[in-house]
Amino acid sequence: MFSTLQVNRIKHLGDLPEGLITKVLIRLPVKSLLICKCVCKPWLSTISNPNFVKSHIHHSITTCRNDPTLLNIINVPQLAFLAIEPHEYSPYPTPAELQQQQLQRRRRHLINQALDDANRQDLSESPLQFGRVALPGPFQMTHFIGCCNGIICLSSYNYVVYLWNPSVKMFRKLHLPNPRRSVAVTVGFGYDSISDEYKILRLVYMNENDVVPIANVYHVNEDSSRQFQGPTLTTQIYNFWPSPSNIVVNGVLYFDGGDQLVTFDLHDEVFGLVPFPNSVQRKRSDVMDFEGYVAVVFESGTGVDLWTFDKVEFAWTKKFSIDYGIDDLDVEIKLSCYLGAKQFYGEKSLYGNYFVHEILYDYEKKETKYYGLREEYVNIYAASEESEMHVRAMLEDSIVPVHAAFRFMETLVSLSGFEPVGDAKNQIL
Repeated sequence: MFSTLQVNRIKHLGDLPEGLITKVLIRLPVKSLLICKCVCKPWLSTISNPNFVKSHIHHSITTCRNDPTLLNIINVPQLAFLAIEPHEYSPYPTPAELQQQQLQRRRRHLINQALDDANRQDLSESPLQFGRVALPGPFQMTHFIGCCNGIICLSSYNYVVYLWNPSVKMFRKLHLPNPRRSVAVTVGFGYDSISDEYKILRLVYMNENDVVPIANVYHVNEDSSRQFQGPTLTTQIYNFWPSPSNIVVNGVLYFDGGDQLVTFDLHDEVFGLVPFPNSVQRKRSDVMDFEGYVAVVFESGTGVDLWTFDKVEFAWTKKFSIDYGIDDLDVEIKLSCYLGAKQFYGEKSLYGNYFVHEILYDYEKKETKYYGLREEYVNIYAASEESEMHVRAMLEDSIVPVHAAFRFMETLVSLSGFEPVGDAKNQIL
């Protein structure tokens, strides 16, 4: 590095070699880099350079493998709406109403049990970093599509798309052609590293039974698009809230197509179809990126197993079995994403339909932990003592999932047309 004599000659930061300064800056978090931009013009020029931004992304990717971040986006108005559960029952309930009341009591019991377990747990030794951000006002009627290089893609009405980097508090609103006569639209988002281009893919279905969608690819940087016929599917693909509609692995978009994977090469812009393994039964996870491979958890025999797909070999391989340690027959766990450091994020549900709680699963230790966010819900929503009491009352018997939860990496990426969000709550905490 430097000899003692060289160190003694350094009187101020300007004496440091430019290459060394760059190496130090690359290792700083985004919040620190935004402050460093104001130190001097040379630092502003260095940090704003596209090559520096890319180098910072590569360093963050390496760091996140062992120190991943789980980011929760919380939609405050949606929380208030979904948290309300009926409390008044008819004095002469029908058999169906009695069954519903019993189901609600069972769910309430599981929620209280999960909250007690979450309060007793200590996540301070977890390899994960935990972040949360309230969804800014302009995006509150959107659903989560995906995240790539710190850019979060949100969509509303199937033709308005928002690209949002909460780390730099900037966003861009895109108006895509409005498919007025369509019956369903699926949106995907990814980054083509070869052409250095962010792309949005839409699959538009014009009829109820249509399984050959119209594909539209929008090039964000070039502000251009092209339209062509999509693949022949076995069923329509939908955006399943609150899970992401697609993942990106090695430059390829992957969608869950029911009984197969639907792939889209982001550079060549061609589709592909991948059948799921023949020996498996029901899916018990979303399509995930597991250490650079596409992965899905399936029921197989008497348990559940994680399978990965090798694009080169065009084959599925069972990697390992998963043991959640659940004895209740009416309770299920579904994994949403792999975070890294042996950790999965998912949710616990009753009969597969009624959400109970977020969970973290360590596949190496075969250990399930509850991930409680109720206090964070209250802190973000409550603006006064009265509103805090109101929110706590709504959450007393019910708990709802966050708007989206996924692996996140802070970056400096700022796309052409970005503008400030202008929301004081738009910050990662």
